Amino acid sequence: MFDKNAIITRKKAQSLDLYINSREPHILNSSKELGKTIGLIRIEQFKTLNLLLFNLQLCRNKELITPRARTSLGVKRYNYHKVGYKALCTVLDALSHKGYIEQEIGRKNLETGESASTTALPINKLISFFKDNNWYGNYWQQETPELVLLRNNSNKKLIDYKDNKYSNWLRLELAKYNDFLAEDALIELCKKDKKTGALKLIDSFVNLTLQRKFIEHDSNEYGGVVLKFGGRMYGPWCNLSSSQRKLITIDGEETVELDLQASAVNVLYKTVTGERYSDGDPYNIEIASCTIPRHIVKQAATIMLSTRTIQSAVAALEKHYLPYINDFNKDTRSKKTIKESQEYKAFKFKLKPSELLKLYLNKHKVVRYYYLRGKRMGDLVACMESDRVFEIVRRLTIMKIPVLTVYDSFIVQQRHSKTLQNLMDELPKLRGW
Repeated sequence: MFDKNAIITRKKAQSLDLYINSREPHILNSSKELGKTIGLIRIEQFKTLNLLLFNLQLCRNKELITPRARTSLGVKRYNYHKVGYKALCTVLDALSHKGYIEQEIGRKNLETGESASTTALPINKLISFFKDNNWYGNYWQQETPELVLLRNNSNKKLIDYKDNKYSNWLRLELAKYNDFLAEDALIELCKKDKKTGALKLIDSFVNLTLQRKFIEHDSNEYGGVVLKFGGRMYGPWCNLSSSQRKLITIDGEETVELDLQASAVNVLYKTVTGERYSDGDPYNIEIASCTIPRHIVKQAATIMLSTRTIQSAVAALEKHYLPYINDFNKDTRSKKTIKESQEYKAFKFKLKPSELLKLYLNKHKVVRYYYLRGKRMGDLVACMESDRVFEIVRRLTIMKIPVLTVYDSFIVQQRHSKTLQNLMDELPKLRGW
């Protein structure tokens, strides 16, 4: 019987690409014949089979992540082939039943919370089909993915929207950046030999697509989309750990990652005063010659951007640092995170968390307006921050300097670190629109 508490072992798998396509007649005809063989009937099932076969052929010997959840894969803006979860499950089961794929259903370890996705692996019968029907060749094309995403504020599902001048401009600028990376930059993961200094290739990025994901809170009087909430940038390199990102090379050169220090509060000061916060570290708070750990002040400030009261902010702060207060045996967090929790517990003996929040708000009276006004304001500030980050990316792209952004940090070749630092110090407002 299936053990829900079984230890999960993750294998390297490829995500389902919803934008891969082929218009080659021999590809489409052989896919249609296979669909008839495995018993497909409906048009949407044949379209889904096309998408699955395109992906399975390109992932070769790797497993393909094939979600089976009863949730929409998105409207056409995000789902080129208009694939639905019902047709996806039907086609996967038909391919599995007829011996074309090996399907491994996803599961979750209830004790640790760790989960594994459902995957499909092409086996000999399908590989033979690809060979017999001449699927191995340059028959594939990548349809342009949606770069400007909008999700619902409540259920987080991607939703459709009506374009306006700003969304069209933003999509164009994102496309310029993506095209520049694809055509003029080689992004790889390389390990440096300690003795010789030579770089050894570990892996390389195939798909370098940066998107911006916004949150719907408002629509304008003409029904057009309002892109001023959220707006965080997502690229495939964002999934790497900090240690893995240190292995990134650009055009064979080693890179450096620079953080935009105190970006949220500095963006607020730039918005209100035109200048960054000028009196040292905005997260530095001392009481009786004792400095409160910076991470606690920063976390408190971040939480106050999306909550409405001191009480709710304190509750969120407690939940962040002490999620396992009733059962410490379940605490599986990293050593660094556990250490920060211990520092938080020690801090509470010196000062009430509510008093810390009041001290912070008193320190930053100039931008006090933005705090404790709820999630909508938090998403607005996040977009103000993301817009400034994107402007730095945009300017570097104009200067033909490849850059990867990870939320509020930037990765560039070491020789461009000074140029990047100057832009970070300026923290420029989004231009061109």
